Amino acid sequence: MIENKIQWIKDQSHLCVAPFNNYDYRILEEKLKITVCCNLDTRFTDNETDNNFVESLKSDINNGKLPPACHLCGTIEREGAQSERVKYLINFEPDALEKFSQDKKTPDFQVGMKFSNRCNLACRSCNSFDSSYWSEKMRVPSESGVDLDIADNPEYWKAMTDTIRQKHAESEYFILHPIGGETLLQDGFTKLLDWMIEEGLAATTAIRVTTSLVVSLEDMRERFLQFRHVHFLASVDSINENYHYVRWPAKFSKVLTNLEEFLHVRKTYPGKYDLLITPVFSLNNIFYAHDWLDFWHTWCNENAVDIYLQTTHINRPAPIMVETLPDRYRPQLIELLKQVVEHPLFKQYPTTQVQHEYFKSMLELLQQPAAIPEKTFTDYLQFSADYDKRTGTNSFVLNSRLYDLLTAEDQQTYHSFYNTANTARPVHDIAYGLHDLT
Repeated sequence: MIENKIQWIKDQSHLCVAPFNNYDYRILEEKLKITVCCNLDTRFTDNETDNNFVESLKSDINNGKLPPACHLCGTIEREGAQSERVKYLINFEPDALEKFSQDKKTPDFQVGMKFSNRCNLACRSCNSFDSSYWSEKMRVPSESGVDLDIADNPEYWKAMTDTIRQKHAESEYFILHPIGGETLLQDGFTKLLDWMIEEGLAATTAIRVTTSLVVSLEDMRERFLQFRHVHFLASVDSINENYHYVRWPAKFSKVLTNLEEFLHVRKTYPGKYDLLITPVFSLNNIFYAHDWLDFWHTWCNENAVDIYLQTTHINRPAPIMVETLPDRYRPQLIELLKQVVEHPLFKQYPTTQVQHEYFKSMLELLQQPAAIPEKTFTDYLQFSADYDKRTGTNSFVLNSRLYDLLTAEDQQTYHSFYNTANTARPVHDIAYGLHDLT
């Protein structure tokens, strides 16, 4: 019997559920490939639609070996942070964990896809692969193919829909999980929903929708209601002014509007909608974590809604990682995180365990001496100054809880970069992506 679930998961360092219950279609290196996790190193494979690579992952796991393509999760765990592998397993009950470790079977299967990088946001933690608007504002060209909707390619469309038919027939609980860009802006997404409705698959299919929650949910209501269940994976990782800073140019008021639509449907059609909040914490918002938890605690209590909080540990670009914070600023964040891990939300809502474990691991990590070169924090200041100039935002106002801590020297460094930033150049040539640790 598993007594300490978290330690047990860490000890089973090869064990991961993703290759056994997930196919995820992506354009990578101008080819349609199947991956299973956003941390997977797809350089280990060629054309993935024959599934050989996924089978090799399963074989390694069955033999008690961490697959070579899974090295990023291994690195993250060795550094004391929470990996995607750990995140996937935390919500398993102990008996289900033991069962999965023995038979490698789950009742659900998910087919996901990234239609294109079309997006209306240019988030500070994003990149040209995931956002067309970020690509435009940062003057970094998108990789070839990712700006084209894969649903418009007949070969790719057939590969996806054939897989959906097969896995739907084989699964007790079938899930469709599109991501963006912004999922709700993808023409391929609405095309696929309409196809599944026409094929008679919708009523027995659940949808996981990765979304910023700033595009109208009401416009999609009629389609969504024809599906078995809709899980919204909402990238809401701050509130108020700091939210605008992180998810530029979106305003938090748009999130609140969509939350009202969520509550309306949940009340009118009980059991149809669920909400999972999937934040990304970085130097841009970590100092607002307690406010963010306060918001969700109040919202859950006022609306009698249990939500999941499932963060993703950011591992690139290194300049915005929380671990990049120099030792001179860590005491203030450590004190904040000590309050965060004791937040009453975590005791009241067990579905927030993934988020709780993230904050605990981050607290432990920050209590160790900084292992990232000081130059990386300088890169952060440079990127922030350049981004501020491109977007007309102000880090000293919108991220004041960090920037108020800056020494006079660090403030001067920021202002020097701001004054000399050339926004006609690609941001990649200035700071973005330097010193990536992956």
